[in-house]
Amino acid sequence: MSEPTRPVPTQIGPDGNVTARVTMSRTSNNVRAEVHAPPDQAIPIVFVPGIMGSPLLATGSNARIMGSDNRWAWFPDDAKGWVAGITKWKSYNSLTPAERKQLLDPQNTRALSMPEDADRKTVSKYVTALPVEEALNRGWGSVMLDSYGNILNALEGTLRFIMTPENKPYPGIQGAMPYDLSHWGQLKGYNRLTQDDLLVAAEFRYPVYAVGYNWLNSNSQAADYLADRIQAVLERCRKDLGVKCQHGVILVTHSMGGLVARMCAKRNPNLIQGVVHGVQPTIGAATAYRRVRAGWEDTVGAIGLGGTGKKIIPIFANAAGPLELLPNQRYGAGWLRVTCEGKESFQLPTAGSGGADPYSQIYLESRAWWRLMDPAWISPATAAAQNESALVRAWGNYRDRLLEAQKFHGKLSSYYHPNSYVHYGADESHQAFHRVTWNITIPPTLSGPRSLVPPPSREHALALRLGGDGHEGRVWIVNDVNEQQWVNQNGSGVTRSSFGDKYFADLQGQDQAGDGTVPAHAAEDAGPKAVFAAQMTGYDHQGSYKNLNVQHITLYSILRIAAAAKEL
Repeated sequence: MSEPTRPVPTQIGPDGNVTARVTMSRTSNNVRAEVHAPPDQAIPIVFVPGIMGSPLLATGSNARIMGSDNRWAWFPDDAKGWVAGITKWKSYNSLTPAERKQLLDPQNTRALSMPEDADRKTVSKYVTALPVEEALNRGWGSVMLDSYGNILNALEGTLRFIMTPENKPYPGIQGAMPYDLSHWGQLKGYNRLTQDDLLVAAEFRYPVYAVGYNWLNSNSQAADYLADRIQAVLERCRKDLGVKCQHGVILVTHSMGGLVARMCAKRNPNLIQGVVHGVQPTIGAATAYRRVRAGWEDTVGAIGLGGTGKKIIPIFANAAGPLELLPNQRYGAGWLRVTCEGKESFQLPTAGSGGADPYSQIYLESRAWWRLMDPAWISPATAAAQNESALVRAWGNYRDRLLEAQKFHGKLSSYYHPNSYVHYGADESHQAFHRVTWNITIPPTLSGPRSLVPPPSREHALALRLGGDGHEGRVWIVNDVNEQQWVNQNGSGVTRSSFGDKYFADLQGQDQAGDGTVPAHAAEDAGPKAVFAAQMTGYDHQGSYKNLNVQHITLYSILRIAAAAKEL
């Protein structure tokens, strides 16, 4: 008869290897310790965050802007202090538009690429599934752990134990096998995980990594950076963990990280087994236009990041990455709407033989009242000096960044990794901007009686001159066209000139279910090409990976990908 055994739990040591602690006993104790060796092959999980989800280091004179002891150009895990200034006198929120532009200069910032770059105190605060040293080595400190710590810990802790010695799923795996699918939302392509699926998936280890990137630069550059980091992850797994890595990695993405991952996968199909996309603005999001024109639409965003376009324009206009979140050529026509007292006036961009063109029709318009960018706030210091030639140079720099974004959009186009799994929000309680609407109103006291000021025609509405812009969602516009009009005055028809007619135009609120940032329209583009897609409710954009159902869907997606994994 075989000797009795007792199971000994394993854990990850500071060097990343699996360890077990066994206590010596008397020779009379014939109960042997039983330690199960982990699999000898691995499929690393690599998490790719969204815009502003990676802390950035200041590498030039911008390091002095926040104080002599500051090294950050962006540090989102200190939201109350470094970002909002609730607990610190000097904060991002307190910076002028000119200082913001200088601080977040793409040429003087970089992502955290080495363990020593990270803030150890922050990593220690949020990491529970790994020793701090190993979490640092895996890049966990290169992403915003307040938003992503939950999913990193959950995946690392759960995927380590898939099947028991009796070939039963460990309790943590049950979340990927729900009995009531209604909690997950509306699903496409769902197939329940079988025991055979889990047995195949259990043949791999899944060390969880994170790769932050410089989100100010084009996602094209971020994609190449991600590819380099994936190569380093695979090499580390082979060298330090002594495991085979012949199946590439599985990417898990949040928001703009999905764009980075798609371009990386398009260029490097041999590195990536599959991709799990969360709340991805696949074709851009009209929310980006709204924030440039009027600042953040929610109170928290307005306090920390800016409630006026003056604080957003200097960042967006000088960085290709943020511009790549604008609605692109595949977003569709007519997403920028103008109404007059509730009645349709015009829509842009218009559909053409080559599709909609928001770049020339909206983004490169410098004078139109419905333009995206105010040239005077692209470089605020220049605007204050009223230097015309410098304003021209600032607009030229913005144009270059925009064309860089357009090039990225064109190259990425409709590509998705063939093994893509998708989840996104379509919640009526978290509406977002599918379209952005300006509503023109006629001030009753500034141009005489309302009956004497008719609504502008479509042609007039397009050509109205911008008279003033508070960059908070309201503009003052003027009609410079001298056109004779018949109007009704006290029951009699009289003629009047339209020249000098004045109007207000106000941005309207969100118009479609989403996650508060990305509307369903901007996320569901991936659905038809995805192996699995989940349209969900119950979370906002930034906090999506804190949602338990999202965590379970992500776990399910990884296990499905692993169960069908092939050597690359």
